[in-house]
Amino acid sequence: MSRRLRADVDVIRDGFHLQADVDVAAGRCLAVLGPNGAGKSTLLAAIAGIVRLHEGVVTLGERMLERPGQVRLRPEQRHITLLDQKPRLFPHLTAAQNIAFGPRSRGHDRGSARRIAIDWLERVELPDRADARPHELSGGQQQRIALARALASEPEALLLDEPFAALDTESAVAIRSLLAVELARTATTSVLVTHDVADAWQWADRCVVLEAGQVIEETTPAGLTARPRHRFTAALAGFCVVDGTWSNGHVRYDGGAIPGTADAPLAQDGPVFGIVAPRDVRVSARSGQVQVSLTGVSVRAGTVRLETASGLAAELGFDEAVQSTGGALPVIGDRLWFSVDAMRVLPRADVNRCM
Repeated sequence: MSRRLRADVDVIRDGFHLQADVDVAAGRCLAVLGPNGAGKSTLLAAIAGIVRLHEGVVTLGERMLERPGQVRLRPEQRHITLLDQKPRLFPHLTAAQNIAFGPRSRGHDRGSARRIAIDWLERVELPDRADARPHELSGGQQQRIALARALASEPEALLLDEPFAALDTESAVAIRSLLAVELARTATTSVLVTHDVADAWQWADRCVVLEAGQVIEETTPAGLTARPRHRFTAALAGFCVVDGTWSNGHVRYDGGAIPGTADAPLAQDGPVFGIVAPRDVRVSARSGQVQVSLTGVSVRAGTVRLETASGLAAELGFDEAVQSTGGALPVIGDRLWFSVDAMRVLPRADVNRCM
């Protein structure tokens, strides 16, 4: 049965200080995002009991899992399962035996645990691999077995640390779909560390963003993508981010100046960053607000993305991109004019906290 997970985590580890407070309702999912080194994996390790708290408290339902100086349950006592990028299957056990490990540890007899494992093999679409050992399975198959093993143990909470990062594209799509189905079916309380905002959209009710061991933003997936407040979350949501200084209603940078609208009063000549959606950037070969040199050109599903060194980018339909240069698809090194319809501007002090 899923339980409410509450964790007020204060960890000091190898000179790194993590302070984060998370609260996940029973059966819900919290997405944790942030740049590399922000403390995301440390947060999960602290909740799982792998890393000791310096201060704080972790509870799951009515059970106290850890409070320094009072109680500290071992990882295997917490009824929490941690699944990360590596399957970490027992190499000497078959696929079915790996999955049956959790039910056996909960008291099921060998036959009952075997039946549970076979059922999970059907769910993960590997019914014919019951007797295969890990070295006989592909990476995607191993991760499917690892997911089945995690859920077969019926954890009260499931911690997912970028479980798709080591998979090829095809396997990642399949595992994402499988996990979405099983989390919904089992209503398992979960915390998902990810770098993909699409995962937050698919599973999470709430998102927290970590940077340098601190929570810098907490919102819904919609809030994170529609109106980000930090440089990292803006880039994560697909916005262009341009660093510069604030000058008479413009973001001034090495390549020129772009008009913007400030969320709050800004100091003249103070450091700022501007956020703009690539679709709001117009492109011309003849005139515009700033002249740019293209540093990247990519085409995906009929959309052409034009990138510059400043962080400013434009996304156009294929025909529109061809017309912008007078008859040929733009290439790296082309000089074009960009004009921005709407740029949102924030003080760069906020940026420095999340970079």
